[in-house]
Amino acid sequence: MMQPPGGGASWLAANLDGNTLTAWTVTGSTAGTAQVQQLPDSGPAALAAGLRLLLSGDALPVVLGGSSLVPPQRVPAVPAELPLTATPLEGLTIHALPGLSQSVPGGLIQGGLARLRGFLQLNPDWDGVVCLPGTAVTHWVQVSAKEAVSFQSALTGQLAAAVAQPMTLAAAGDCSMEALAEAAADGIAKPELLAARLAALQAEAALGQLQPDTVRGRLWGLLLGSELAAARPYWLGQNVALLAEAPLQPHYAAALEAQGLPVTLADPLRMTLEGLSRAWAAP
Repeated sequence: MMQPPGGGASWLAANLDGNTLTAWTVTGSTAGTAQVQQLPDSGPAALAAGLRLLLSGDALPVVLGGSSLVPPQRVPAVPAELPLTATPLEGLTIHALPGLSQSVPGGLIQGGLARLRGFLQLNPDWDGVVCLPGTAVTHWVQVSAKEAVSFQSALTGQLAAAVAQPMTLAAAGDCSMEALAEAAADGIAKPELLAARLAALQAEAALGQLQPDTVRGRLWGLLLGSELAAARPYWLGQNVALLAEAPLQPHYAAALEAQGLPVTLADPLRMTLEGLSRAWAAP
């Protein structure tokens, strides 16, 4: 039987985003400090092992978002009403939150769902677009009358890591926001030149013609410009909420603000915990 957050019983709030597992031990209405683990993969065995480490031998119920343990719900759907499903995982007691799926265009939201749910439950009258950047995949979710109506996804984080790797440069790090904004404008105006622009960037970096922060700025700017061009029907003329952790938050905020678009920022960890807590408290 589920115990509401105010009932005094302890439980583990956990969310899997890619291979990153973030968790809080919650007692009553008080959550402990967030703990973060990098798993070797997102498979059931690695997930179970990671959860056991977080539980430290305690037999606590686990409320889990971001996994593939239960089937996703198709959009349109009301994120605040998605139910938890009790499911076994190698002897652990798991209450899993489903993700969202879409047929055309094909799409799947898993790790960002708890974040989205928490934001919409704290902002029930929000109409517009919620942007959920991740290290691997970013989602643009159209929200109307509390429903996630449709969404579009982009592999910007994966592409940034892949392009940076031959330059022996980490995709995360100091970034020139001036270079990012300039490259984003170029990427939006000419998304068809993305591959050529990235090849030129790699060549200039190899020749030592650019500082690392400029390389990162241009890299993220070109990729975000292409992403924004593809997602234009979602953000153009819309209210946009950005739920991203550092370092992605300033990257996305700079690219959006360069288009003159006001952006509402929200703490992604707080939204994730709120989404999991509200799901656990639901009847």
